[in-house]
Amino acid sequence: MGSSPLITLDNVSRSYQSEGAEVTALKGVSLTIHKGEFVAIMGQSGSGKSTLMNILGCLDKPTAGTYRIHGRSVAELNDNQLAALRLKTFGFVFQRYQLLSTLTAQQNVALPAIYSNTSEAERNTNAARLLGKLGLADRILHRPGELSGGQQQRVSVARALINGAEVILADEPTGALDSASGEQLLALLTSLHREGVTIILITHDPAVAEHAQRQVKLLDGEIVEDTGVHPGEPFLVERDSPVVAEFPSISTGAALSMAFSSLRLNWFRTLLTLLGIIIGVAAVVTMMAIGEGGKQDVLKRIEAIGTNLISIRPGGGNIRSSGDIASLTLDDANALEQIDGALYVAPERSSRATIRYTDNDFSGRITGTTPAYFYAKDWEMSQGVFFTNDDVTSYAPVVVIGDTVAETLFEDKYRAVGEYILMKNAFYQVIGVLKSKGANAGGSDMDDEVLIPITTGRLKVFGRPYLSSITIKAASTEAATAIQAQALAILTERHGKEDVMVRTTDSLVEAVTETQNTLTWLLASVAGISLFVGGIGVMNIMLVNVSERKREIGLRMATGAKPGDILKQFNIEAWVVCVLGGFVGILLGYAVIFAISQFSISVAYTWLPPVLAFFTSLVVGVLFGFAPAHKAARLNPIDALAEE
Repeated sequence: MGSSPLITLDNVSRSYQSEGAEVTALKGVSLTIHKGEFVAIMGQSGSGKSTLMNILGCLDKPTAGTYRIHGRSVAELNDNQLAALRLKTFGFVFQRYQLLSTLTAQQNVALPAIYSNTSEAERNTNAARLLGKLGLADRILHRPGELSGGQQQRVSVARALINGAEVILADEPTGALDSASGEQLLALLTSLHREGVTIILITHDPAVAEHAQRQVKLLDGEIVEDTGVHPGEPFLVERDSPVVAEFPSISTGAALSMAFSSLRLNWFRTLLTLLGIIIGVAAVVTMMAIGEGGKQDVLKRIEAIGTNLISIRPGGGNIRSSGDIASLTLDDANALEQIDGALYVAPERSSRATIRYTDNDFSGRITGTTPAYFYAKDWEMSQGVFFTNDDVTSYAPVVVIGDTVAETLFEDKYRAVGEYILMKNAFYQVIGVLKSKGANAGGSDMDDEVLIPITTGRLKVFGRPYLSSITIKAASTEAATAIQAQALAILTERHGKEDVMVRTTDSLVEAVTETQNTLTWLLASVAGISLFVGGIGVMNIMLVNVSERKREIGLRMATGAKPGDILKQFNIEAWVVCVLGGFVGILLGYAVIFAISQFSISVAYTWLPPVLAFFTSLVVGVLFGFAPAHKAARLNPIDALAEE
């Protein structure tokens, strides 16, 4: 009796549920097969021979009894070890060939070698050698649809041999062949048997079974006849059963290659899947660029005013802010000029009035101030000059106007200097026009200025000596905070109470930045919803993909793919879709940003939106690709192979 058998089944039974009833396909089957045997398992349809083949090939497990390979109980093996047996010990030859129509003969043969981590060059070489040995050297680049039935079955045999299988399981291999092709295939199996390969042939045809050395007949799930040379041989179990070594997962490169091939073959569906991700990523990039551009635009306008300005207004505590409150005076402004680091101190008093030149009127704000105002607000002159300290001292009836005022009052704004305008029943000579600044941070026009000496304004326009505000320009932004505190302390001491509000432009910048950031992220969140919807689209398409590729998945499992390999393959397909969608979406987003910028809409090209959008698209691929991939990995290979 010598060494232990290659395969031993001890009282194996297999039952399953069908339409609510329990069906027993195998009943207490005991069978021994030694290495190098050629065994035909015979029986009519429903006899249990296909169920027996599935158990022998580790595609199924018995309900009762023990199945051992090389003395090792299959029941003790995990999914990865079972996959290793299908990869190296067993090779399947199916009745319907089970070739992937999208692959060439060479690629179909090389398929199992992917899961044994054989290099691409080596597996292609081995596949070509096997096909040549089987008389298909001139057909290696043909797809299954370009091959005859006999040629396809020989490709199936070559695939079973690519990993050096010990056992060939042939399930009705001649069932779909003509008699001549069937004889050729049986001759091929006989030749392989002579080379030492164990052949297990599943058939209902006695004529086919005669090619085997041993015939085992099944009837209603029981062995009723066995012509084998080992009848009644006791089951020998090796004292130290060999460990079934698991194979590493397929390489990322191989998974990527399969992913690209699959996506390329279904390019239209891939395009539709990509579209959701592309639109989502492009929306995120565009919205964030617009939001960031708006923020930078506002900050630039604030900077145009100056980030080193301190604004002092009447009011404080429970006092309401108003220009009519006697909180600020010219003496206060003079006192503040003594602060170190205060470059310019500009007192201001404002009132609204109508200005007239011939038949043209302008209704706006009139501001009385000093020459320090010009430097504190970083104004430049477009025409003429700004009034001087002598004009302030002498109560000069002069006025400096903004660009908007000049355009409103004069047909030719460049001839405004020297003209007289009527304001509050008094005439004032225009001695200068300010250079245009546009709108401020709040969107108000900065060019509607009408400036007169503060003394002239108190005498002829305002009627009261109080100030509306005082603006201090600090030597630097850093000095502004210290000056703010000193100014408040000086005025509190002078007034005997805190009746003014002192603010820096820096606090305005901070407030605007926070507000704009909130709006930017709000826009990005809205755009992110479309990316989320795109992710759902990826999941739906991948689920459909899994449903349509069940036969392929079953075949990959039968040829040695572990559940983890299937999971990795389909996960990477989802990642590839999302990564490609991310790249294209970023390019589209920048194209949209460029187009928008041509319409004078502020946008900002920064690294954050594309990086965030790309990272999010990758996360979408991981999250929404996992469910379809997990479903694919948990498919039953028997059911999957039965799919049309």
